[in-house]
Amino acid sequence: MAINTIRMSIDIKKQDHRRLKILADSHGVTIKEFVLNTLDPVLHPQKKPNQETLKAMDDARVGKTIKAKDFEDLCDKLGI
Repeated sequence: MAINTIRMSIDIKKQDHRRLKILADSHGVTIKEFVLNTLDPVLHPQKKPNQETLKAMDDARVGKTIKAKDFEDLCDKLGI
C-alpha cells in the first residue's frame, strides 16, 4: 500500500461488480485503477489539461498523429 493511503471497502451488488469488472477489463486496467480513474475528475476538479494537451487531444481525434517506423524514428521526429 502506498504512503498516505487508506484502504476502503464498500458493498456492491454482484451484478454491478461483474459489470464493473468487465468495464475495467475493457479499458485494460484493474477495478481499483478504473474506480480511481473514474473518481479523479470528481475528487480533483481543478485538474485541467493545458493548451498543448488540449491541442494534442484534438489532433488525435482527427487522426493527426506522428507516424514512426520505430522508437528511434519517433524520438527523431519529436526532437528528443
